[in-house]
Amino acid sequence: MKKYMASFLFCTLSLVAECSHPSSSLIAKEGEVTDTKTGLIWSRCSLGQVWQKGKGCVGEVELLRRNEAEERVRLLGSKWRLPSLEELLSLLERRCKSPMINARFFGNVYDFTSEGAIYLSASIYLEGDEVLPTLFYTIDFMNGGVDAHTKSFVGAVRLVR
Repeated sequence: MKKYMASFLFCTLSLVAECSHPSSSLIAKEGEVTDTKTGLIWSRCSLGQVWQKGKGCVGEVELLRRNEAEERVRLLGSKWRLPSLEELLSLLERRCKSPMINARFFGNVYDFTSEGAIYLSASIYLEGDEVLPTLFYTIDFMNGGVDAHTKSFVGAVRLVR
């Protein structure tokens, strides 16, 4: 039993450590993360949370419909915006198992929708050459999966500029 428990703890700790590794392209400064590779600046916390020094992201992640997210972004002014799918994909850390985003920079991402850690994007769904404006892309940071949802679907929002 001790052997199995030690093995489990080692595997669990190695996954956490693997997903908190240093990054050559990400630089954190208080509540923001700059990606030197893409030139993007990200909010460290999801909407609904605030950054507190020494504590990280504090508060509850807000789950919003697409139009609610767009309204919240509009109220914040021109500083922040909803990211595209490609921009969200740039946050995936292939070395991480679950979640697939670096916890060292973006805090504790967990299954808060009961379907995963699903984040909304600004990108409209394309099927072949056809644009389907009733659907938009989302990304699940638990497994890196991309999906399309209707505008009534609720998900988390990570802002970018």
